[in-house]
Amino acid sequence: MDVVKRAVAAVEARYGRVSLVLKADIREGVTDGLTSKVATVERYLEQGGA
Repeated sequence: MDVVKRAVAAVEARYGRVSLVLKADIREGVTDGLTSKVATVERYLEQGGA
């Protein structure tokens, strides 16, 4: 959360207003989930999906 706080402070210092939405889905036993999700989307797009 420290990195989120620092990022908000950096934007706020320059622009004075910050809108932030943070969503996390953390499950035991799942590692590198974001990488696999990106790979799934890329595979789908290669197959002409959408």
